[in-house]
Amino acid sequence: MKSKWFAFVILLMSVVIAVGCMKQQSTTAPTGESPSSNQQQVFQWKMISVWGKGSALFENDQYFVDLLRKLSNGRLDIKLHGVGELAPANQVLDMVSKGTVQLGSEWAGYWTGLNTAFDPLGTQPIGFSNWDYLLWLEEAGGRELFNEMYGRYNGVYFPFAISGMESGIRSNVPIKSLEDVKGKKIRMAGLVPSQLVQELGATPVTLAATELYESLQRGVVDAVEFSSPAVDEDGKIHEVAKYWLTPGFHQTSSIYGVMINKDAWASLPDDLKAVFEEASRSALLSLTAQFTYQDALAADRLVKNGVEVTTLSDSDMQKLYDLKEKIVNKLAEENPDFAKVLKSQQDYLKSYAKYREMQGEWSFGNNKIIID
Repeated sequence: MKSKWFAFVILLMSVVIAVGCMKQQSTTAPTGESPSSNQQQVFQWKMISVWGKGSALFENDQYFVDLLRKLSNGRLDIKLHGVGELAPANQVLDMVSKGTVQLGSEWAGYWTGLNTAFDPLGTQPIGFSNWDYLLWLEEAGGRELFNEMYGRYNGVYFPFAISGMESGIRSNVPIKSLEDVKGKKIRMAGLVPSQLVQELGATPVTLAATELYESLQRGVVDAVEFSSPAVDEDGKIHEVAKYWLTPGFHQTSSIYGVMINKDAWASLPDDLKAVFEEASRSALLSLTAQFTYQDALAADRLVKNGVEVTTLSDSDMQKLYDLKEKIVNKLAEENPDFAKVLKSQQDYLKSYAKYREMQGEWSFGNNKIIID
């Protein structure tokens, strides 16, 4: 009886050891050997940014990378490189498209030279609010259009942050009307915003973010726009530009995200693809809220520290609306891709228009409810 029991114990131990060996093999086997092996593979990728290290926008990229690592339990191990480390900003899309690196964080407005349809994907003058961009992305076909455009360059796209209205034009002399814009050299980004200030009689100038402070200080340009109040404050633009023209009509909201090389994307197992999708939506919520609130706090600090704010009149704003319509309609006639994106965004606005009207002043908050 004892010999039978001993034989059973030996057999049971053999089964346990065999199962343990099988589990160990499943965690270390290379990609492609079994369904479970791909579930454990660590993907060590490179991601390049169009933003410089230390900037608020680069910190958003780092947040997304850290979130991917956390949600994947370390299996998405992505090394983030600032602009200039591996390539200048204007080469980021090309690097990702060719697979030189797996990911690139960027803003769609950088690629309007390839296709003007990238412009309304990234931002709009006199256009969407951050709330509009969010609803359009998630509910009205925006993500699909992003992926259609980036797909032509061998990419898959994930938005992860939306900023609200940008600061506006920062200058060394006060700008109180559109007449004051005439003859000035203004740093401007984006196709439609650049054409808009050109229509106003100004000269749009292309400058990297790292050159803004010195260019204003030395008088290379008369005025600049860069980003939202919090990002502008981070860049210390207020130290060399005392005056601030509002509202930021040139970019009423902007989308930031990451492009992934299609072949790299295809190499991921389904669970890590799901991590990317959920990380994108999680970051979109967190970073958009952070952008919006920190901009309010920064604007308050800047004004308290002596920055003088000027505001455009209703008639000037109407002129900007009219000029913007003229520009985008011409671009839509010239490029069917631009027309497709524009129509999608206009269709969203029409679908939301009645309810926005019903919401009145509470469509996105109201200062009348402030209690002193």
